[in-house]
Amino acid sequence: MLTDSRDPHDRQGSMLMVAAALAAALVAGSITALTGTIAGDRAVYLVAVPLTIAVGVAVALSRPQPLRFLLLLLLGILPFSSILVPPGRLSLTVFDVATIVLTVGLLFHKAFRSEPDAPLFPAPALGWMWLLLIPCAAFARHPGEALRDLVLIFCAYVFFWFVVQELRRPGGLARLVVLLCLSTLVVSLGLFIDHTFQINLSLRGSNPNQLTFSGGQYIWRAGGFFQDPQKAAAFLASLLIFLLVLGIRGRFSGNWMRALLWGAIAIGLAAMFLTVSRASILSFIVVAAVALVAMNRWPAALKIAGIGGFVVIVASIVMAPEFWIGLLPARLSERVAQSQEEFQARVDIWLNTWEMFTGHPLTGIGFGGFQQYLLDTRPGTTDYFGTYEYTGMSYVPDHPENGYLKILYETGIIGSLAVLLLLGATLRRAVRALRGGDAHRRSEVAAALASLAVFAGAYLTLFTTGDPRLLALFAIMLAVLWQPLAPSNPRPRS
Repeated sequence: MLTDSRDPHDRQGSMLMVAAALAAALVAGSITALTGTIAGDRAVYLVAVPLTIAVGVAVALSRPQPLRFLLLLLLGILPFSSILVPPGRLSLTVFDVATIVLTVGLLFHKAFRSEPDAPLFPAPALGWMWLLLIPCAAFARHPGEALRDLVLIFCAYVFFWFVVQELRRPGGLARLVVLLCLSTLVVSLGLFIDHTFQINLSLRGSNPNQLTFSGGQYIWRAGGFFQDPQKAAAFLASLLIFLLVLGIRGRFSGNWMRALLWGAIAIGLAAMFLTVSRASILSFIVVAAVALVAMNRWPAALKIAGIGGFVVIVASIVMAPEFWIGLLPARLSERVAQSQEEFQARVDIWLNTWEMFTGHPLTGIGFGGFQQYLLDTRPGTTDYFGTYEYTGMSYVPDHPENGYLKILYETGIIGSLAVLLLLGATLRRAVRALRGGDAHRRSEVAAALASLAVFAGAYLTLFTTGDPRLLALFAIMLAVLWQPLAPSNPRPRS
């Protein structure tokens, strides 16, 4: 339910609003089609995106709880939230615009409403985190751009705050899981289409990373609605492990809910392997194996036997890795076989960019400053680190092939300390929930921790949070862990 009202007149009004929204969408589609016929394909993009946003905002403002409805709407269109808002000069995505509206609405509410509300910073560590991040923008090489990115990061934090509040409502987790299952199905459909027709659906063009030379031949790696197949794999892997742990822990008892959950998992797994992304897929396999053995509800004796079998398998992988690599799909096993060579290439990139940290150790070069630093300090270079030399195209990377180093380079020691404060406070809350929460709460915490573990594995090779969909997913998992142990409303069985 998108409104808590039980008044028949309110329900009738809600149905009329939905009908009005559909009518507005039909009109918008007609206008877009007509414009595209007259002015070309570019005009379709320039008209369709603003009209869609306008319809969404109009519907949200008509609801009894507009900010909450906007949050649910954003979660519903999560696979498309990375679309750039025209004309694109500010590089703002649909996610950015939606979170800016949420932030302005929340600050206005807190400034002019007298009734008590949940604190913006539920723990002192979160307040200290933001105080530490401010100098990282103030002393950046390009302060204006760094300040802009800091504001957008704060807006993403407000998104996290809203998700926490939604999870406190009756049935909040069930609503969230339904929306995430739908996102899984949509992203999977995009990957199937990309794999079949080799058409990238991101509206940003294909990525050179989609065509990878491995095993003496070129491999097409599906990206779907993601420009980079690595990000598509990271999104699905982190999301699927969350759903998988909820499933094996029996968090939901309704037949339709379990059918949706396991259906999304099955389809998502098939789609994830089309990305041929080693870090994300292998991280998923490892965490999923641990989850199946350690996080199930088997009897103690059977669980001990499962753990023993898992240890034996791990030992055999260490002793005979070639055998286990051969069990993977052919394209993935070929990429895994050449991992050592590509790891050395990544090490070369890390060594060649280490000067970013040594030159600015305390506050870093500034949020989003990696690419601009290369342009400023290495003018005339067209192919950095030989990453896409085989394509013959110029390429300026925006991250050092490692998410952790990007944070260190751009925010320095102070910014890295801020991130550690966030992670430390989150882990403390997770441990407290595992010790003192009920069975459902422990299942939710285990699922979120498993998702963050896969996320951490993918972060070794890619700055995944540069994509708003992955940033949103990261915020959602943090929100699951930051739920209060004793919510104001009872937690129902869904």
